[in-house]
Amino acid sequence: MSKVFVYTYHRIYPKKSHDIGLSLFELHLKVFKTFFEVLDWERFKAFLKGEYIPRKRAVFLTFDDGYADNYVYAYPLLKRYGLRAHLFVTPSRIAETSKVRKTLSDYWEGKVSLKELFQPKSMWEAQKEFFQKGYSEEFLTWEELYRMKDVFTFGSHGNSHSQGFTGKTVTGFVNRDNIDRIYSLWKIYNPPREGYPIFERKSDLVAPIGKVKEEVLQFCEEFPKRGGWEKELKRELERLFPQPLEFENENQYLERVEEDLAGSKRILESKLGKKIESFSYPWGDFSERLISIVRRYYGYAFTVKKRNVSKEDNPWKIPRVYAVKDPFTFLKHLLVYGL
Repeated sequence: MSKVFVYTYHRIYPKKSHDIGLSLFELHLKVFKTFFEVLDWERFKAFLKGEYIPRKRAVFLTFDDGYADNYVYAYPLLKRYGLRAHLFVTPSRIAETSKVRKTLSDYWEGKVSLKELFQPKSMWEAQKEFFQKGYSEEFLTWEELYRMKDVFTFGSHGNSHSQGFTGKTVTGFVNRDNIDRIYSLWKIYNPPREGYPIFERKSDLVAPIGKVKEEVLQFCEEFPKRGGWEKELKRELERLFPQPLEFENENQYLERVEEDLAGSKRILESKLGKKIESFSYPWGDFSERLISIVRRYYGYAFTVKKRNVSKEDNPWKIPRVYAVKDPFTFLKHLLVYGL
């Protein structure tokens, strides 16, 4: 039987940058077009059900989050090569505006220069900006999503797309190096301050999340920041505050997650006029408890477990392989998952 794998993207940049560059993405598409069967959503589902056997090695292309560059750069290239893809949308990030940006197609037609097209920031800058302002130009608009329906099918990526503290072990502290890169800190603390503790964290859909007690934050903020202060502060925190977090109870957790999963599905179906059957776990984080809720709303859910897909797979634990900006890793992925 031919091998099948799911290849996952986030952002496409005009040049090699924080994620996949335009030229590398086009190379991906050329290789897939030439040597693979690129499955659309219906054929991928049929494969999982044992109702379709790909003619040759096959790949299913997915995107996560809903960034503006998916419309500006990825959409025209996919259309040019006659390929389909599946976009897992975080509806809370999608702008309530009819704005439509110029795309690579406009560049090809000589209407704009490449520099005049949307220039993406990093993923963490985009997410941080959203948590700070409640809006970011880095994400798609509903009109742009609607125009992509001839190439993209859609799934849900949940509404929150944030991490929460799920355990009481201190893993670090807010500092100048991580304050922007760990963008969920801007939702957890709003705003984060130097010295605030960072505990074990995962997607806030996976388990009940804990809120840091005010006395813990005050202690951390006032603690002297000199020398090896992080190691010393961790030792003092563990000694003085054995229970530093106040966790949601089970009912609060279930109610929050139910609303996230049901709400994101409801919004997407209403806005796009399409049935939403699929879900991708933010960061690939899942638990059996989360899966039991996901099953009530979605027939399929995707992880980031790196392996091929088979029709024997649990439909709520479908593996995916993340695309990276290194062309040599792409070759390795082809050798491991495609040949």
